[in-house]
Amino acid sequence: MSSSSSKGASTSTSLKGYAALEAKFRKCHTYSVNIGLHLITTPLGLAGFLGLLNLVDGAIPLLVSAVYIGSLYKILPKSTYFKTTVASILILLSVVVVQPTLLISLLGIAASYVFQELAHIITGEITYQSQYMGDSDWMSQLLEHTYYLLPLVLDAVDYMHFSLLGFCVAHNRVLYTKLDSAQQKKDLKTLEKWVLDNEPSTDHTTHWWYDKLEGAPRDAFYRIANCDNLIGMFKESFGEKAYDVDIIDAMNEIYVASPKYGFNSDGVFYMKHVDGPYGIFPFCSTYRTMVAVNFNQQIKTSFPMVPAAYTLSEGDAVGFDFNREVHVISDNKEKNTDFRICLKIHYCMYPKVLRPWGKLLKRLTTQYNTNARALFLATITPGSFRAKASAFLVLATTWLTEITETYMGLNNLFYVLCLGLANYLIHPLIFLIGTSYLHYIIYLGTFYSRRDIAFGTFKRDVMFFKSIALTHLAYYYYKNFEVDVVSLVLLCVGYYIAIAATKALGIDKTYFGSELGHCMPCYVTEFPYNCIPHPMIVGACIGLLGFHKLQGLREEMPYLVPGHISLYLLHCAQEICDFHRNRNGVVGSGSSKKSK
Repeated sequence: MSSSSSKGASTSTSLKGYAALEAKFRKCHTYSVNIGLHLITTPLGLAGFLGLLNLVDGAIPLLVSAVYIGSLYKILPKSTYFKTTVASILILLSVVVVQPTLLISLLGIAASYVFQELAHIITGEITYQSQYMGDSDWMSQLLEHTYYLLPLVLDAVDYMHFSLLGFCVAHNRVLYTKLDSAQQKKDLKTLEKWVLDNEPSTDHTTHWWYDKLEGAPRDAFYRIANCDNLIGMFKESFGEKAYDVDIIDAMNEIYVASPKYGFNSDGVFYMKHVDGPYGIFPFCSTYRTMVAVNFNQQIKTSFPMVPAAYTLSEGDAVGFDFNREVHVISDNKEKNTDFRICLKIHYCMYPKVLRPWGKLLKRLTTQYNTNARALFLATITPGSFRAKASAFLVLATTWLTEITETYMGLNNLFYVLCLGLANYLIHPLIFLIGTSYLHYIIYLGTFYSRRDIAFGTFKRDVMFFKSIALTHLAYYYYKNFEVDVVSLVLLCVGYYIAIAATKALGIDKTYFGSELGHCMPCYVTEFPYNCIPHPMIVGACIGLLGFHKLQGLREEMPYLVPGHISLYLLHCAQEICDFHRNRNGVVGSGSSKKSK
């Protein structure tokens, strides 16, 4: 919660004073988890308060709500006032409908306070209240804080670190920085000289592990791994208040590239691959950071799911998720005249409140890396049949993992598996609901977030879950099929329009390519954009009505299609209103609106 220096009564705050209060409040509420919990706990506490008043007289909550809304009219910005009014009406309606008892009302107020404190503990953000409790006028500030808490929380939504739907947004987590201080350059030169003095192989890659280094090379490696550039890169991305960053020394190494590769484990680097197996490990991440020690113009590291590519040279550093990020190296036309030397430095990021969980991932990844390292070294120069078979296994497993991650996503498969288990153990509709509508949530969250999106991952996720959703619809249509001409016509016309719209835009622009900065915006005049507004959504809704027109499907699953159409129309409204976090024109204001 944030601090205020206002000393007047709670309702005497002017528009200018409220703006200052708002700015201070935002500083303590930047993480989406914190604000998301506040969006639950604040209405809960207010409903508990109105519930107590309702026990005295049913007219009092209505009167208090009307006075409260009226008192804010000249104080709040128009958009905040509108949101506060809607939220206040919904809270009042919940009290009228539920008619909470004394116990329920008191529990609501208590839970509101407790879980707001818990939200700050989870995210590591200081509370607003803690900033003014030592002031002489803390009571008036507490009253002001309480009075304006609802609009303050609603305002904070537009300024948080990620969106409320950030959990399903494919954020770009490939991070870059440059090591260019005098000490860092000196350390890189120390490591380069040491490597060349030790004559690395020209036939295959050479590896020196950090725990085997001694003297000056070890000290230089240590300073680079612990430098502010690298640690700060992760703290900025994950959030310094909420996350800890641990270095994994047991995985760190000096890596020297070989100009030769083929039917051995070195070939893995020239295949698209994911380094580790723990991509489904929630909340925590292990990162590999590649730091270029010397000049390089030949070898390029690419991340096709972002997409991004780096030719790392002399102090360039790129970090990526060891267990999740698909990557590959390839050769540029320009050739190196010497070895390409890199440091592989590893870090584990985890929420501070989940320290044991993060330590577990660190331990598991380290053990996997140790085992993989042994297999890699055993197959780097395969001579025996067994070694060649092992090399083949390494390459085949790498290929299969990459294909799965690229086209389906291990996290997505794990989510589907969990839903299938819950469907079997708990309720037979869990799988249907959990896989029918998720792609709309991804649309809404990604369109709103706009920035730092891994475009390839986003496309993969929505196409994967949209395919499952359409499979559900096709199954129930086939199961209940009977000749219905109107249904068939709606299906044909609707999906013809949607497919024609996709063809006119191209697949990338269909999936927000312009809005996300992946494609240049352009005005589309081909059919159906020349005669139908938002033809992709309109066509899809017409097709969905074709499914719903079938009597058997409608009777067996009466809410399935209305759910689809409702979410499609919600996203359509988002597009029409251009509702996203940069809608004031800071970023992305020039993007095309004809993309879905």
